[in-house]
Amino acid sequence: MIQYRVTKYNPAFRDERGAYTKDEWISVKQVGECFGGTVLTREEYERVEKAYANAALAFLQEAGVATLTVVNLENHQKWPLQLKNGSKLNLADAVEVIRRLLREEFWCRLQANDAFIHIDWDYYMYVGVPHACPAAKAEAASLGLFVEEYQSPCENLD
Repeated sequence: MIQYRVTKYNPAFRDERGAYTKDEWISVKQVGECFGGTVLTREEYERVEKAYANAALAFLQEAGVATLTVVNLENHQKWPLQLKNGSKLNLADAVEVIRRLLREEFWCRLQANDAFIHIDWDYYMYVGVPHACPAAKAEAASLGLFVEEYQSPCENLD
């Protein structure tokens, strides 16, 4: 399996330990706040959220993944959910779950036999696919995202 970290964070702004050093927003809860002299608007937040969802979809489609399973669901805020651990999602439903994960409404991992999507804190997305996906990488870049080979820290949380 090939694993990627897909983010809005330019790797040029990482220090020698890999920590991101530029002041950027990390949560939907920060809409209206100022970062680097620019206010995060609802429109900008939604543009980036959509880019993440579309990038995830591109990787899954190029990898030939048709369904994902919900694993390790946590819903501490008691959001109304129509999914549970073990729920099977088609790609359209998975994209909606990804958007809700990015909004921090709840948390889970989306898994398939040979693929996954993990959304972690601070707007980090990890994608695992069975083979290289050059078209998806190009799509993510065209959406303003950065793709780096990187192992998901959420992979072994069972």
